[in-house]
Parts: sequence; C-alpha cells; structure tokens
Amino acid sequence: MLNEDRQDVHIGKLGENMRDTLKSKKYFDEFIEEDSKRIERFVLKLEKGEVRQERVLPVKRKIHDLKLGILIARYSKGDKISVLKNAFIELYREWEEVFQPEYYNKNLMMISLAVLFDVGKEQIERMKNLLKNTAVEDWVFEFMLNEMLGHDTNENIPLLFPKNYMTLKQAAFADKPIPLLKKYLSEEWYNTDCGCYEAHKSSQKIYYGYWSFEAGAFAKILQLDDKDLKKTPYYPYDMIHCIKQ
Repeated sequence: MLNEDRQDVHIGKLGENMRDTLKSKKYFDEFIEEDSKRIERFVLKLEKGEVRQERVLPVKRKIHDLKLGILIARYSKGDKISVLKNAFIELYREWEEVFQPEYYNKNLMMISLAVLFDVGKEQIERMKNLLKNTAVEDWVFEFMLNEMLGHDTNENIPLLFPKNYMTLKQAAFADKPIPLLKKYLSEEWYNTDCGCYEAHKSSQKIYYGYWSFEAGAFAKILQLDDKDLKKTPYYPYDMIHCIKQ
C-alpha cells in the first residue's frame, strides 16, 4: 500500500493527464516550444527564399520530422486524442511530398498512426501507391495498409526486418495474440538496438516518448480485447480506443 501511495503522489506531481511519466509536463512543454520555434525559423527561411534550391526538400523533411516529434510529445504530455488526430491528418497529407523509402522507422510510425487515427481509405491508397512506386515491399506495411482497405495480404511478402517484427507477424495469425504482443513490447520493441534507446537520459531535448504505435495498430486491426496490455510500457492504449475520447 505504501508503494501505491507513493506512486499516486508521483503521478499527481506530473499531472493527471500525463501518459508518459519518464519526463515532466514542463519538459514536454519546453520540448514542444523549442521545436515549434525551430519550425518557424525553417518556414521563414523558405518563405524568404533563403534556402538553396537543392536544400529545399531536405529542409521540408526536417520540418516534417519536427512536427511528428511534437505530435508524439503532445500525446506523451496528455493532449486530447481528437486534437491530435486533426494535427496528424494534416501531417499525413504533407508526408507524400517528403516521403523517403529508406526511412523504415519513420514510415512504420506514420503508417501505424494512420491506422490508429483512421485517416481514410483515400489516403491509405495513396500510401500504397507511393510504396509501390518506390519499390518498398514489407509485410508489416502491407498488412496494415491492406487491412485498412479490406484486402488480404500475401503471407509470402518478406519482412524487411524479420528479427525485429516476426513476433508481430506471428500475432496476426495466432489464436492468442495478446501474449505475443506482450512479448514484443517487453522484449523486442525497446532495446539497445533501438535508435531512440535511452533518449530520455540525454542532456538535449530529443526525447518525445517510446511508444510502440505499431503494436497498437495491430491490436486495433485484430480487434483485440487488450485490457491486459493497458499497463504495459510503450503501449498506446487510449489511442487505440480514441473513438471514445
């Protein structure tokens, strides 16, 4: 009971709506403010024509990355899902211009969030075509996009990173997928190979959350009773159930 009381006090200090307790609300507010100002500076340079032509697209890609980080930080901080959805839909529309097929982690995050936020079939079709035109073939991408469109997915499509995502694929075909998602979240998602590993310990403001949006997208697609995952670290439980918020 004593530990539970201490935990309640800790959460209370961070704010009732905080989803991520690794950092304070003040940290996320500062993160959002700093990166918003960076975006403003980049946009102003573009508007003034101060960016060399060959640097325009890289700058737009940087702006998009910053916006995505801000959106996730806002989720970590506790912002309403409905507000975040509107911000993401705009971000998703901008994604096509700055899409980079080699950026697997970002593409996985964007597709997973598209599932969680229900961006609509037209936008999903556009992404399928973009992947096809850039010759990106990955079972995880295809599964999520096809399920949103009501299409079947060929099991023989390769996993670009089988070591990282085989458990997710197994969950899609398992009679009991929840234990596999738990395994993925607890043993495979966050580890030393993860590009964001221990970002929250950095002296710089580079941390916005360790959320496994792909695990949430799979749970939503498979229509799982995921109450056993609610307290699992990295699992975006309320985003999966955002229709209720």
